[in-house]
Amino acid sequence: MSTLLFIAVACYAFGAAHAIFALWQAPNPRWFRLALWLMIAGFGMHTASVIARGWEVARCPLISYQEVCSFLGWAIAGYFLVAYAWYRSQAFAAFAMPMVFLFALAAWLLPAPNDTAAILKFYGQTASLLTVHAVLFILAYAAFAILFVAAALYIVQERQLKRKQFGPLWSRLPSLDICDDVSAKALVVGFALLTLGILTGILGSRRLNGVYWQGDPLEFLSLATWLIYLCVIHYRLTAGWRGRRAAWLGIVGFAIVLASLIGIGWLNGFHVIG
Repeated sequence: MSTLLFIAVACYAFGAAHAIFALWQAPNPRWFRLALWLMIAGFGMHTASVIARGWEVARCPLISYQEVCSFLGWAIAGYFLVAYAWYRSQAFAAFAMPMVFLFALAAWLLPAPNDTAAILKFYGQTASLLTVHAVLFILAYAAFAILFVAAALYIVQERQLKRKQFGPLWSRLPSLDICDDVSAKALVVGFALLTLGILTGILGSRRLNGVYWQGDPLEFLSLATWLIYLCVIHYRLTAGWRGRRAAWLGIVGFAIVLASLIGIGWLNGFHVIG
């Protein structure tokens, strides 16, 4: 797996560099086409890496911190490719691809667990349900990462419009409507997956320990994330919130997502992994 992941990291690195250069310096579309093909190649190698790891350990590779970083980077790359196929915005590549590269690089640098048999035996018959729970959370977090990118692009452009100071990238950035539309779609996908992830976690906790709520810090962070994105959906539907306010709430929500990811490895509690 490490060789496949290393190739994916290299493709992501060169792809991100070409995407950033294409956005800032080179209006020539050949630069971005090269970045896109590198991204596709990296995603293919990353997919093979995830499959190889799962085959090697005979389970879904989401037990360790290294595996979580790898799976999250893979999911963000997949969402980005879908978003690009839909909107054809080069600017998203310059912002999303470095994020994919960083998660994949972290996965390559972090040590993989040697033996997870004891962990799976501890979970027993609940292991499959908790695996679904973990997959849903990671896919939700990846959707919120795309929302974060779209929200950041929206705020940058909205400030330039207010100040009437248009930088050299203005003509190359997606429109405010596209940014808001990407945010809305990512919000719906991420919130639905997060809701299902929380529900499966509650059921898994009940089966494993006889309680619905463990009371550890990650559960509170997950609930806070869910409430923030619920507020975004609520105000979008009832108060017509779009644009800047929704974008800022999305950024705050992703900050809590990052805190949750850090907490998986550092906070004490039921959800801590190695």
